[in-house]
Amino acid sequence: MAKGGLLVGLLVGVAATLPGCAGWQTWPPSEPTDRVPARDNAAVNQTMTLALARVIADYPPRGGENQRIAVNLPSGQVSPEVYRRIARDVEGEPGVDRLVAPLSETNMNLPVYHVAGVKIRTNTAYIDVLRPIFGVDELDRAELTNDEAYQGYSVRLEGGIRPWRVTWVERFTPGVIPTPALNPIEQVRPSGLPPAAPAPSEDESPDMEDGEWEPAPDPASEPAEDPSEEPGEG
Repeated sequence: MAKGGLLVGLLVGVAATLPGCAGWQTWPPSEPTDRVPARDNAAVNQTMTLALARVIADYPPRGGENQRIAVNLPSGQVSPEVYRRIARDVEGEPGVDRLVAPLSETNMNLPVYHVAGVKIRTNTAYIDVLRPIFGVDELDRAELTNDEAYQGYSVRLEGGIRPWRVTWVERFTPGVIPTPALNPIEQVRPSGLPPAAPAPSEDESPDMEDGEWEPAPDPASEPAEDPSEEPGEG
């Protein structure tokens, strides 16, 4: 029994360290108890890659092979390095036949495929993907988050300890799955940098008069005390 318990413990420990194991995670959180995935989470990256590739392969944008498209990944969930790698991996998946790039400030005129939601439940994942209904240059930047401009899909995957794989895809009427905010790669902070500190509110900001800071007194400009003077004289 002791050996059996030790073996089970070792197997559980090994399974917990595998990159595909993600537990119970949700983005964006819908309940206070939802656990948001850690940045660059391996299981989230793998499932987003496969889900995007499946939707792009099955529902490509208008145009022929090697047409350029952009992918919009969740804000706060990937570093710039991982953002680029996922785009490359999506492009390399069978059946994609498109040139895939991370969403950027310079390619928003391309057809954009969005990851709109992530749910991982131990060995099952659900990734919501939006594909553009319109073609190249038919949406301007102001319309890139228009819910009615996208067809929504919920891609179900199974995996975890085993490699992730798509098991089925459910289609939704345009507008059912909300379009996420745009997350161009230029706005993603690099790995190892803490998030930027929020700007102080008016209540926290120092008082200013006529738009100028009150200068601090310069100790060097203060007159020196005469040690020969007695307190109270003068």
